[in-house]
Amino acid sequence: MTRRPASAARGIADEELDDLFAPLLTYHSLVLAVSGGADSMALMHLFSRWRERRPETPVEALVATVDHGLRPDSAREAAWVARQARRLGLRHETLRWSGAKPASGIQEAARRARYRMLAETCLLLAGGGPSAVVTAHQQDDQVETFLMRLARGSGLDGLSGMPPVRGLAGRGSGPALVRPLLAVPKARLTATLVERGLEWIEDPSNEIDAFERVRVRRALAELEKLGVTRRQIAESIKRLRRARETVESALSQFEIAVGLDIVCSALARFDHEAFLAGPAELRLRLLARLVEAFGGQAEPPRLAKIESLAARMEHTSWRGSTLGGCVIARHKTQITVAREFGRAGLPEIILAPGGRAVWDRRFVVSLSPRQQGPVVVRALGARELRRLARLREGAFELPARAAATLPAFWRADELIAVPQLDWPPDGLTAPAEEAPCGSQFIW
Repeated sequence: MTRRPASAARGIADEELDDLFAPLLTYHSLVLAVSGGADSMALMHLFSRWRERRPETPVEALVATVDHGLRPDSAREAAWVARQARRLGLRHETLRWSGAKPASGIQEAARRARYRMLAETCLLLAGGGPSAVVTAHQQDDQVETFLMRLARGSGLDGLSGMPPVRGLAGRGSGPALVRPLLAVPKARLTATLVERGLEWIEDPSNEIDAFERVRVRRALAELEKLGVTRRQIAESIKRLRRARETVESALSQFEIAVGLDIVCSALARFDHEAFLAGPAELRLRLLARLVEAFGGQAEPPRLAKIESLAARMEHTSWRGSTLGGCVIARHKTQITVAREFGRAGLPEIILAPGGRAVWDRRFVVSLSPRQQGPVVVRALGARELRRLARLREGAFELPARAAATLPAFWRADELIAVPQLDWPPDGLTAPAEEAPCGSQFIW
């Protein structure tokens, strides 16, 4: 563990905490991502101090450490963070990235896995209330990310940097990702730990030139000599973010203009002509959002694939395409987006009474603690859908291929519930909190 001598930077004072952590008051449940490095340890200690000064704050918090299993000491370091969290009276959980690791692009794969596990932990902790993953990204991270994206030729989204608050996976109703320290220089966070005599873990990968971020960090010193400072870059990022927020606001209006309708959490539909009449940028953003929400994939399609899809949709001969786990199709005057069932089918999980889980990265499913024994959650399927339609004495509102991909609750071979289809009918009058089986679309 590391303790550095004091530096010229000034640590974070107690009087600054309310301004830094005010965005967290919006949420009922928080997952603090703490690796043990200086930044995240500063986040954990500052958060603890903020709660100590505001004992009336009704926020449930969990400290989570992701053990990627990439270094021999990772498990020991996660255990050390757990001890530090418990000393502050904070609950801790270690999330382990299991399974095969890629031979190349390991940092990006680890990042995707980390956010997926943090998001799922946050969803399960929330119990239906607003929730957020809180990270310790700081101003230096923001500047480095800007330069890395600039080197790749990124557009407005990339160059507007990491927003202080956004929906995880870009969706509005799921957990948020909050970065309360984004405007704070790294030197001040390190100074905070030094002034309080606190320890942290140095990540050896921060010194390996094979990693792009390390090279960019060192190049920043040369840019400083040319008068391109971190503060100036941060100011440019802030202005670009303002432009991006304007585009996002326009997207919300565009969704209204095309008549976007989400049917039973299984299908999105909107007007074809109104869509083609809209600005190209807004068309791309709407398609990207829908494919990400309905596709159930770990990573959304790259922009180039969204652009290719949008170009095909302009042709009068276009009738449909598949992309990112979705079927995108034209039906007369409407375009629909729905989950593709796929050759391998959809996932199957077991829920114990009182349990909650994320199913197909689209739904948070839950089982009442009053239920007797576990249930299996799997896709409804076309065959069972036809049987329900006969019992209901009428077809459901949405196409069969979309309804078949909805989560259904089973005990042995008996279908218990399909919440999105209000099945069984006698469950319609039960209050949501008393429903034996729950399913919430992550939108």
